[in-house]
Amino acid sequence: MDAKKIGKVATVARSAEQKTTHALQESQKQHQQKCDQLDQLHAFKLEYETNLGHLGGKGIAARQLQDYRLFLTKLDQSIDQQSRAVEASLTDLDVAREQSLATTRRRTSLDKLLDQRHLEFRQGIAKAEQKESDENSLMRRFSDLRSD
Repeated sequence: MDAKKIGKVATVARSAEQKTTHALQESQKQHQQKCDQLDQLHAFKLEYETNLGHLGGKGIAARQLQDYRLFLTKLDQSIDQQSRAVEASLTDLDVAREQSLATTRRRTSLDKLLDQRHLEFRQGIAKAEQKESDENSLMRRFSDLRSD
């Protein structure tokens, strides 16, 4: 494959790399948001349990205790649901990371191949110029010998 075609493929690979890098960044951002939400739920639950403990020490109506427990049950369900969302986002993050690495490897390989083709082209030109120079020198020598 010539350098021009490789250059076009490398350009497409750079574009794909940028897209997967952006997707990875978005996936990292979403994962962090889900982790932060889970942390907030845990903190809220701890705060709520602490308040319940203080109220329980002072005495609390049965109805209010039942409401607290019902709320804590719903909060536990929300924490479970958010934990699953964190696990799913971690899986998505791993996939995005692998895709990003794959496109980076492909782009790097194509860039190396393109560099190699450019080097071969420059070496070919240098070789041709050297050959032409050598031929011109021989022609001058031959010409000088003929004139003597």
